[in-house]
Amino acid sequence: MSELAKKKSLTAKDWQEAALNVIAHQGVGAVAVEPLARALGVTKGSFYWHFSNRMDLVKQALKRWRENDNQLIEQNILPIKNPKKRLLAWFKLSAEPIQSHLIYSTLLADRSHAMISKILKEITLERLAHLQKSYKEMGYDNARAKSQSLLAYSVYVGFLHMAKTLYGALPGSTEAEDYAQFVAKQLIPS
Repeated sequence: MSELAKKKSLTAKDWQEAALNVIAHQGVGAVAVEPLARALGVTKGSFYWHFSNRMDLVKQALKRWRENDNQLIEQNILPIKNPKKRLLAWFKLSAEPIQSHLIYSTLLADRSHAMISKILKEITLERLAHLQKSYKEMGYDNARAKSQSLLAYSVYVGFLHMAKTLYGALPGSTEAEDYAQFVAKQLIPS
């Protein structure tokens, strides 16, 4: 296949997915055009077919990640009518070894960059609002629902941090599932 054909067949999505894989395991600072091009089997000229520069790729990749993450939440959690079951679904999702969690935890380490800090703040506020709504629907007043959602989200962020620190990645699904069940028992009133 000629380089021109590769440029046309390799999509922006391919570059974004490759960048997200690097972000998940090494951080935003490790995203570089030449290594990505090698990994994708093309020259870096292919990159410029889709992006103006490295930060353009990072922005578009993070936008894709956020859209995919929101879609996952909208399809698997928000439709659940029962607030206890919805909270349990949140905790179960947080224990699944999906790339999204790795990206989020790596972004926490890169939060000194203004763009990443903004994205993290937006995502955190959105997720806290969803958790707070569930706790309010269970009968908590605003202050208690806010405190409970902060506690639950802090446990999630702490879990990601500890998993990356201790294992370099998220633990296996059985161990993570057991932990999610334990957290659910602690944070969802019976």
